Amino acid sequence: MTQYEMTENLSEKCDVTLEEAKTALEASDWNTLTATHLLEKEKFRRMQELHEFAESGTATAVQAAPEEAAAEDAATEEGVKIEVVEAPERTESKNTESKKCCHGKALKNLGEHARRLLACGNRNRFTVQRGEEQLLTMPVTALAILLLCAFWVCVPLLVIGLFAGCRYSFSGKELGRESINNALGKAADAADSMKRAAAKA
Repeated sequence: MTQYEMTENLSEKCDVTLEEAKTALEASDWNTLTATHLLEKEKFRRMQELHEFAESGTATAVQAAPEEAAAEDAATEEGVKIEVVEAPERTESKNTESKKCCHGKALKNLGEHARRLLACGNRNRFTVQRGEEQLLTMPVTALAILLLCAFWVCVPLLVIGLFAGCRYSFSGKELGRESINNALGKAADAADSMKRAAAKA
């Protein structure tokens, strides 16, 4: 895949401009997964800034109702200045609406981020092989859930699997890269070496 195609795919996937996608890819050494993470992180940062601005930047100048404006004009003609202050309830309701709007946008973005992560996890698969036999294959989402719910059971089983001759690999658009699978292969080779050394001893 060319760099332009990678930029175009990332632009469509993260709903950003081609320039933003290219900048993220260059910053992550053309690693699509890292670039996606950078763009989502930047989007979340912008949302936080918007939320903080909405909380601190409430309007200080308030327009009076038509009747209040008429009363002020009449009083000014008589040489009396009336200062019109908006009722606290009205200001509080505006602040509440502004906060609800920002919270809604933040939750929407968080939900979109979660949806993309879930889609990415479902596109990529984790495979367990022993020799030429494929023992297990599952979506990365399922693996992540297992690790979150039963970390102290899954990790020892994965380690035991290495010493039992199992090899692990990922497949898919984002995780099926040679560098990741080579690292997993080296871990399996190290386990085999330790096993042989223990057998000789």
